[in-house]
Amino acid sequence: MFVERSDTTRAIQALAGNACVELMQAYGVSLTPTQGWAESDEVMFSGVMGFVGDAVRGTCLLAAPQGTVEAAAPKNAGARDWVGELANQLVGRLKAKLMARGATIALSTPVVLRGVRLSPLPRTDVEPVVFDSSAGKVLVWLEVEIENDFQLGEERALKATEGELLVF
Repeated sequence: MFVERSDTTRAIQALAGNACVELMQAYGVSLTPTQGWAESDEVMFSGVMGFVGDAVRGTCLLAAPQGTVEAAAPKNAGARDWVGELANQLVGRLKAKLMARGATIALSTPVVLRGVRLSPLPRTDVEPVVFDSSAGKVLVWLEVEIENDFQLGEERALKATEGELLVF
């Protein structure tokens, strides 16, 4: 039976936050942790991806103003497509971090949303992670369910490096 546990959600969300910092840095956007997310009339782009495994499943949302998404985008990339790709890469990095701790997940296809006044409504007491950058804020929000006896293991080195193809 899958349950929600704040301590595990908090630990996995911290992994996702670290993955987001690494991801955005790879595209030249430095992030600094900050507190709180305020609703805004600014256009926001969000990429949402689900993930599922034998012992853990959930959803990850990456949201940022259009300017922040475009600051990380390659030349001629549209914000809509790029936020979906960023969400895909973020959850891929989270997958690697979970694998290093003994949990495996499969990923869904990203869904992209655009809107104003984005307001997270977490099901637990775990608040989304918010970052500041010179281009604007970034929000990472996870909802996680785990098998009742699931525990994240200690980090161990993976035999593959980022970008390496694994077939299994």
